[in-house]
Amino acid sequence: MSRNIILLGPSGAGKSSTASLLSERLALPCLDCDAVIEEKAGQSIASLFMEQGEQAFRDLENQLLDKLVDELLEEPKVIACGGGLPIGNGNMEKLKTLGQTIYLTAEVETLAKRIASQGSRPLLAPDQPEQLIDKIEQLLTCRRHIYEQAHLTIKTDGKTVPEVVAE
Repeated sequence: MSRNIILLGPSGAGKSSTASLLSERLALPCLDCDAVIEEKAGQSIASLFMEQGEQAFRDLENQLLDKLVDELLEEPKVIACGGGLPIGNGNMEKLKTLGQTIYLTAEVETLAKRIASQGSRPLLAPDQPEQLIDKIEQLLTCRRHIYEQAHLTIKTDGKTVPEVVAE
Protein backbone atom coordinates (compact mmCIF):
# COMPACT_ATOMS: atom_id res chain seq x y z
CA MET A 1 0.00 0.00 0.00
CA SER A 2 1.26 3.48 -0.80
CA ARG A 3 1.90 5.80 2.10
CA ASN A 4 0.87 9.22 0.98
CA ILE A 5 1.58 12.31 3.06
CA ILE A 6 -1.64 14.31 3.29
CA LEU A 7 -1.64 17.91 4.45
CA LEU A 8 -4.91 19.34 5.70
CA GLY A 9 -6.09 22.37 7.59
CA PRO A 10 -7.69 25.76 7.05
CA SER A 11 -6.98 28.22 4.25
CA GLY A 12 -3.76 30.06 4.94
CA ALA A 13 -2.14 27.28 6.99
CA GLY A 14 0.45 26.64 4.28
CA LYS A 15 -0.72 23.34 2.80
CA SER A 16 0.10 24.06 -0.85
CA SER A 17 3.49 25.68 -0.30
CA THR A 18 4.51 23.02 2.22
CA ALA A 19 3.36 20.20 -0.07
CA SER A 20 5.36 21.63 -2.96
CA LEU A 21 8.63 21.84 -1.03
CA LEU A 22 8.07 18.54 0.81
CA SER A 23 7.48 16.73 -2.48
CA GLU A 24 10.78 18.12 -3.80
CA ARG A 25 12.67 17.06 -0.68
CA LEU A 26 11.20 13.54 -0.74
CA ALA A 27 11.28 13.19 -4.54
CA LEU A 28 7.58 12.36 -4.58
CA PRO A 29 4.88 13.76 -6.86
CA CYS A 30 2.85 16.62 -5.44
CA LEU A 31 -0.91 16.67 -5.83
CA ASP A 32 -2.69 19.91 -4.91
CA CYS A 33 -6.38 19.03 -4.79
CA ASP A 34 -7.56 22.56 -5.52
CA ALA A 35 -5.27 22.82 -8.56
CA VAL A 36 -6.53 19.46 -9.89
CA ILE A 37 -10.14 20.60 -9.47
CA GLU A 38 -9.44 23.92 -11.21
CA GLU A 39 -7.88 22.06 -14.13
CA LYS A 40 -10.79 19.60 -14.36
CA ALA A 41 -13.40 22.37 -14.10
CA GLY A 42 -11.53 24.66 -16.47
CA GLN A 43 -11.96 27.60 -14.12
CA SER A 44 -10.77 28.97 -10.80
CA ILE A 45 -12.33 27.76 -7.60
CA ALA A 46 -13.64 31.28 -6.95
CA SER A 47 -15.48 31.34 -10.30
CA LEU A 48 -16.68 27.76 -9.81
CA PHE A 49 -18.22 28.81 -6.49
CA MET A 50 -19.75 31.90 -8.07
CA GLU A 51 -21.16 30.18 -11.16
CA GLN A 52 -22.09 26.72 -9.88
CA GLY A 53 -22.14 27.03 -6.10
CA GLU A 54 -20.32 25.37 -3.24
CA GLN A 55 -22.04 22.01 -3.71
CA ALA A 56 -20.66 21.62 -7.25
CA PHE A 57 -17.17 22.24 -5.88
CA ARG A 58 -17.69 19.76 -3.01
CA ASP A 59 -18.90 17.16 -5.54
CA LEU A 60 -15.65 17.59 -7.51
CA GLU A 61 -13.64 17.28 -4.28
CA ASN A 62 -15.43 14.05 -3.38
CA GLN A 63 -14.90 12.63 -6.89
CA LEU A 64 -11.18 13.40 -6.63
CA LEU A 65 -10.94 11.79 -3.19
CA ASP A 66 -12.73 8.67 -4.42
CA LYS A 67 -10.30 8.49 -7.36
CA LEU A 68 -7.34 8.73 -4.96
CA VAL A 69 -8.78 5.91 -2.83
CA ASP A 70 -9.19 3.79 -5.98
CA GLU A 71 -5.53 4.43 -6.88
CA LEU A 72 -4.32 3.42 -3.42
CA LEU A 73 -1.69 1.00 -4.72
CA GLU A 74 -0.04 3.51 -7.03
CA GLU A 75 3.04 5.61 -6.28
CA PRO A 76 2.94 7.60 -3.02
CA LYS A 77 2.36 11.35 -3.24
CA VAL A 78 2.39 14.47 -1.13
CA ILE A 79 -1.22 15.67 -1.18
CA ALA A 80 -2.43 19.17 -0.27
CA CYS A 81 -6.14 19.06 0.52
CA GLY A 82 -8.49 21.98 0.14
CA GLY A 83 -9.57 23.34 3.52
CA GLY A 84 -13.03 21.77 3.33
CA LEU A 85 -12.16 18.41 1.78
CA PRO A 86 -11.76 16.51 5.09
CA ILE A 87 -15.13 17.80 6.32
CA GLY A 88 -17.33 15.84 3.90
CA ASN A 89 -19.14 12.80 5.26
CA GLY A 90 -16.56 10.03 5.70
CA ASN A 91 -13.80 12.02 3.99
CA MET A 92 -11.44 12.15 6.98
CA GLU A 93 -11.61 8.37 7.29
CA LYS A 94 -10.81 8.03 3.57
CA LEU A 95 -7.86 10.40 3.90
CA LYS A 96 -6.51 8.41 6.83
CA THR A 97 -6.64 5.21 4.77
CA LEU A 98 -4.58 6.94 2.07
CA GLY A 99 -1.64 7.67 4.34
CA GLN A 100 -0.23 9.91 7.05
CA THR A 101 -2.50 12.90 7.68
CA ILE A 102 -0.91 16.09 8.98
CA TYR A 103 -2.99 18.99 10.27
CA LEU A 104 -1.26 22.31 9.57
CA THR A 105 -2.63 24.92 11.92
CA ALA A 106 -2.01 28.53 12.85
CA GLU A 107 -3.58 31.19 15.01
CA VAL A 108 -6.58 32.98 13.51
CA GLU A 109 -4.64 36.24 13.19
CA THR A 110 -1.84 34.47 11.28
CA LEU A 111 -4.36 32.83 8.94
CA ALA A 112 -6.06 36.19 8.35
CA LYS A 113 -2.74 37.88 7.43
CA ARG A 114 -1.82 35.10 5.04
CA ILE A 115 -5.26 34.97 3.41
CA ALA A 116 -5.43 38.76 3.03
CA SER A 117 -2.12 38.72 1.14
CA GLN A 118 -3.18 35.87 -1.17
CA GLY A 119 -5.82 35.34 -3.82
CA SER A 120 -9.53 34.83 -3.43
CA ARG A 121 -10.91 32.29 -0.96
CA PRO A 122 -14.62 31.84 -1.71
CA LEU A 123 -15.78 30.99 1.80
CA LEU A 124 -13.60 33.67 3.35
CA ALA A 125 -14.33 36.59 1.07
CA PRO A 126 -15.39 39.22 3.62
CA ASP A 127 -17.75 42.03 2.83
CA GLN A 128 -15.36 44.17 4.86
CA PRO A 129 -11.75 43.31 5.80
CA GLU A 130 -12.44 43.30 9.55
CA GLN A 131 -14.93 40.47 9.00
CA LEU A 132 -12.18 38.09 7.84
CA ILE A 133 -11.18 37.08 11.39
CA ASP A 134 -14.83 36.39 12.28
CA LYS A 135 -15.27 34.23 9.16
CA ILE A 136 -12.09 32.26 9.90
CA GLU A 137 -13.18 31.69 13.49
CA GLN A 138 -16.59 30.45 12.31
CA LEU A 139 -15.05 27.98 9.87
CA LEU A 140 -12.57 26.73 12.47
CA THR A 141 -15.34 26.25 15.00
CA CYS A 142 -17.07 23.92 12.53
CA ARG A 143 -13.97 22.16 11.21
CA ARG A 144 -11.38 21.98 13.99
CA HIS A 145 -12.74 18.74 15.49
CA ILE A 146 -12.31 17.05 12.10
CA TYR A 147 -8.83 18.46 11.47
CA GLU A 148 -7.74 17.31 14.94
CA GLN A 149 -8.36 13.68 13.92
CA ALA A 150 -5.18 13.84 11.79
CA HIS A 151 -2.25 11.64 12.73
CA LEU A 152 -0.02 14.67 13.44
CA THR A 153 -0.47 18.39 14.04
CA ILE A 154 2.08 21.06 13.16
CA LYS A 155 1.69 24.71 14.14
CA THR A 156 2.93 26.95 11.35
CA ASP A 157 2.86 30.31 13.16
CA GLY A 158 6.15 32.17 12.81
CA LYS A 159 7.72 29.39 10.73
CA THR A 160 9.03 29.46 7.21
CA VAL A 161 7.94 26.79 4.75
CA PRO A 162 11.34 25.03 5.02
CA GLU A 163 10.96 24.97 8.83
CA VAL A 164 7.51 23.40 8.54
CA VAL A 165 8.84 20.83 6.04
CA ALA A 166 11.73 19.98 8.38
CA GLU A 167 9.33 19.48 11.26
